[in-house]
Amino acid sequence: MGLLGYRTRCGLAAATAMLLGLAACSAEEKAEKTTAQSEDVSGKTLATVIAADGDLSTIDGALSDAGLSQVFDGAAAYTFLAPTDAAFAKLAEAGADLRTPEQRPAMVAVLRDHIVPGYLTPADIQNAIKLSDDKSVEMKTMGDHTLTFTGSGDAITVTSEDGAKAHFAGDALQAGNGVAIPIDGLLKTTSAPAQAAAQ
Repeated sequence: MGLLGYRTRCGLAAATAMLLGLAACSAEEKAEKTTAQSEDVSGKTLATVIAADGDLSTIDGALSDAGLSQVFDGAAAYTFLAPTDAAFAKLAEAGADLRTPEQRPAMVAVLRDHIVPGYLTPADIQNAIKLSDDKSVEMKTMGDHTLTFTGSGDAITVTSEDGAKAHFAGDALQAGNGVAIPIDGLLKTTSAPAQAAAQ
């Protein structure tokens, strides 16, 4: 798929090709798993695996409140960078305010910037980073913003356009229609809810 030629400042067409290439790699990896594992994964939707994870209860509630859980019950594949409960706890009052009904539009905007089209595992992303010339990979979110992924050893850091950073934190949750990757922060600066709404 020409991953070696992938550049940090690639165009939308190149980004799409990259995502398709990564999704293809992921499909090959999934095919190598045992039949029992494949059946277990394919029988669940992304919304279901997120709801069942004890460390993602806050983001599960936020997805439901925002009406985005239905997206993860559909046939299209998505990769969701899911802030853990601990990530929201670190935000203290700003995180609590963001989850109020009055801030729902801001929360929807924040959540859309945690969703990347395609079925991407952490291994897919790590391999793409290793193969890129500058050891970073950019991907467009559903919110039409760019996330930059970089790696150091087995650790992967994701940075938003506004400079917010988070790290992959824990095992990815694989479903038949997508992947949820726990992260230890929110990919949006949240010094105040109004700031998130304005982004």
